[in-house]
Amino acid sequence: MAIQPEPQPAPPTSAASPAVPTQWEYRVVHINVEPGKPPEPPDPQVASEHLRGTLSPDFLAREFPEVYGEESETARRSRHPAEQLQTFLNLLGRQGWEMTDSSQVGPLLMFFFKRPLRPVPKLIAASQPKGHSQAAAEADAEAGRSDAPPGQPT
Repeated sequence: MAIQPEPQPAPPTSAASPAVPTQWEYRVVHINVEPGKPPEPPDPQVASEHLRGTLSPDFLAREFPEVYGEESETARRSRHPAEQLQTFLNLLGRQGWEMTDSSQVGPLLMFFFKRPLRPVPKLIAASQPKGHSQAAAEADAEAGRSDAPPGQPT
């Protein structure tokens, strides 16, 4: 004699609030894959020469320590490509992005990400000019930008 599982009641549904399907936003990242050694850290002398001496190496190093300093983010990015990719993917993961696929598209290596579309806070949405897209408002909100007057919560 086989034991049949008890039928489970269906979850309650409300006619007033139908289930809203999840909306997604997507991000596509192209990864440069070039044979050879990883790039060297940025050099203010090389940058100055590239700018034809418009800005001196000392000025560049002093004004842009995040690029030309010993412990700069740019210097850390010059690590092995696998470390760079891991750091980048971890950053996207902390921002809620989930990698869904990677594909070779012609000569390009593309990574595809998605995350649930986040609603824009009403204060930010109300402060945006007409025609300002929801995606642009979300990008502004994620970057900490808004058109709210100083002292107003964002």
